[in-house]
Amino acid sequence: MPWTSTSGYDPRVSRAEIEAALALLEEARGTVGDGGDRLVRAVIRHGRSLTPSEREELHRHLLELVDREEPRVWPHALEIVVRTGGPATGRELIPMLATGERSAEWSDAVVLALLRLGCVDAMSTCREYVREELRRHHLGALPIVAWLYRVDPAFALPLAARFFADILVGAPARRTVESVRRHIAGQLEGLTASSPALVLELLDAVAAHDPRAGRRLAAIMLDHLRSATATLALGERTVRALGPALALRAG
Repeated sequence: MPWTSTSGYDPRVSRAEIEAALALLEEARGTVGDGGDRLVRAVIRHGRSLTPSEREELHRHLLELVDREEPRVWPHALEIVVRTGGPATGRELIPMLATGERSAEWSDAVVLALLRLGCVDAMSTCREYVREELRRHHLGALPIVAWLYRVDPAFALPLAARFFADILVGAPARRTVESVRRHIAGQLEGLTASSPALVLELLDAVAAHDPRAGRRLAAIMLDHLRSATATLALGERTVRALGPALALRAG
């Protein structure tokens, strides 16, 4: 497992904090206040100090926490596995999808992990999972779609277009619109990671199904594009390039 990278970790994390982070995982007592990122980085940092056999033991334990869907802890264990793993790690996760009763949150996260790990063996499984979840109008699948824009836009764009056209037509409930807003940053980041033109391609495909849905989605995107977080994530050039085109499509 590639535990050797030193980039991206907070040097202010002390040894005591590392041990405390490990204790949180071991005892399944919860998370820290930053969504778990500091904990994840601390455990990875600790892993780099272990012998190869100890790292393998830690890796196996993390996989067990994921497989058991250990309350409050499994998301952090999965994130550590993804950040320190590769395609072979994905192959270790695949069998978990076929066993036991899983929550939607767990299934969404593991499928996304398989894509992030670049597990080619899981691509057909991921595609079918996304197809079925979007058919069921499950918004929790949108982060997976955002990743698929990067690796398989020819598959992801038509499915996403149909999905947005279905859920944004007529007078959708406020909860649905707000859920789409919460996911729109990830959608834009996934689309523009391949090409900003994919944003317009998606909007035009949605509008082809239903012009009202196309205008509504363009308006949601345009509203996000005006935020400082969008400029930081997408870059000023991309924001400036997309703004007029989104305004035109939003009507």
